[in-house]
Amino acid sequence: MASSPTSPQFNPLGLDLLGRNLREEMDGRPRVPLDEVKPFPGAGLYALYYKGDLAIYGGLKGVDIPIYVGKASAGDSSYGDPPNLAQRKLFDRISDHRRSISEPDNIQASHFDVRYLTLDDIWIVLGERALLRAYSPVLWNTVMTGFGGNPPGQGRRNARSVWDSVHPGRKRAAGLLCNRSYSAAEMEKLILDAIEISLMDAGEQRDDKLQEFRNRSTGVIWQEAKSAGKGPKPVLVFREDVFLEENSRFGVDLSDVDWQLAVVAQQKTVEEAALETPQG
Repeated sequence: MASSPTSPQFNPLGLDLLGRNLREEMDGRPRVPLDEVKPFPGAGLYALYYKGDLAIYGGLKGVDIPIYVGKASAGDSSYGDPPNLAQRKLFDRISDHRRSISEPDNIQASHFDVRYLTLDDIWIVLGERALLRAYSPVLWNTVMTGFGGNPPGQGRRNARSVWDSVHPGRKRAAGLLCNRSYSAAEMEKLILDAIEISLMDAGEQRDDKLQEFRNRSTGVIWQEAKSAGKGPKPVLVFREDVFLEENSRFGVDLSDVDWQLAVVAQQKTVEEAALETPQG
């Protein structure tokens, strides 16, 4: 007797279902101008929407597709104590972004709206993942990295993020070398392609485009050389014209940077190895 077909097991907390629910709820919340958000208590999720006039973001203007999705948790007590829900964790996080957005020359807080959703802590981390999946690719989360992270540390030579390359002016990026992988033209294409996918209707064609986008290869502009010593490591440059042009664009003084072309450095390594090899 043939077995009857069974439907996939239903998971009421699955990311896809949770993402649809959260997206529906988030889309139903009012969009508040970022520079007009009033203090409120609680933690939860939020989404930023662009409404300015930069041509590169033109596809996002006037649509309900966020440019950034984030979270703010209420607390992480190691004793399991309930968090203080009177604290303004979500408002403070949104305010931090408002200040950060106000630093660059080509954007400002008035160019953005924000939606927010207060939630219990148990849903916040899972909810952020679900929203990122529902709106994917979210431009400032996955394509233009560098907006929401912490300031770069001092342990290794840091590169300018894609975000700080497109929106120069933040103090945290002052003096950093250019991005390791993308020129200005390559960043622009990356952003425009990502927005095009965001605007597509859900379905197999969009999924294929998104997978192709994620698998896109990048070309290295520069990287640190391997060195056992302390202090700044030499910089190996793979695309000299891009390296010089991009650092000039940001006013980076290369006179104090120990850099050399990667092909030259590799040739020196080969020659040194040949000198050290006993001749038979």
